[in-house]
Amino acid sequence: MTHRTTHHRPGFTLLEILVVVSILAVLAMVSAPYIAGIAASARLRTAADTVHNRLLEAQSLAILFNTDVELRLYEVADLIDGRTTLRRLRILTLRPPEDDPAAAAAANTTTDVFEPVGAVTSLDQEIEISTDVKLSSIINLGFTPSTSDRYGQYIALRFHADGSPALLPAKPWFLTLHEKDAHLNEKKLKNFVTLQIDAATGRLRTFQP
Repeated sequence: MTHRTTHHRPGFTLLEILVVVSILAVLAMVSAPYIAGIAASARLRTAADTVHNRLLEAQSLAILFNTDVELRLYEVADLIDGRTTLRRLRILTLRPPEDDPAAAAAANTTTDVFEPVGAVTSLDQEIEISTDVKLSSIINLGFTPSTSDRYGQYIALRFHADGSPALLPAKPWFLTLHEKDAHLNEKKLKNFVTLQIDAATGRLRTFQP
């Protein structure tokens, strides 16, 4: 008579599976805030780089075209709570004067006329430029009413033809980007990027904790 030997393959018991799942769940809970923090920092860094690059572009265009150029920061209404934040940017160049003296006299020369260059840039919805003057001194420049621009009211950072900004030299000028509503929930910002603009040269410096 032939006897067959049955070999049982080792497997996982229900208890072992539950232990593994529990360990994975704990690891996920512990690492979730860390991963979320990395994602938030990445969004903030990307937004700061965008503003920095647009400022450099406006300054370069002013020198290239030998005319004044503005970088406008527009207020945008939040889709959820309706609160306005600075999250939209656009570069505009000063229109050169008319070659024809008669046409120039007929035109409205009392105000500067700017023409847009390129598309409008919008920052991530979870990032905003602070409107607190303690965090963004550019707010002291004041808002231009929405009647002059279809995108709404804005703050304009202007560069002259030599690349220098139209800013008072005796004052520090800067703007701060942070996560949406972070300044409302925290007494002190923990995650932010500040861009400083040298009023004499237009040189940009970045600060991040």
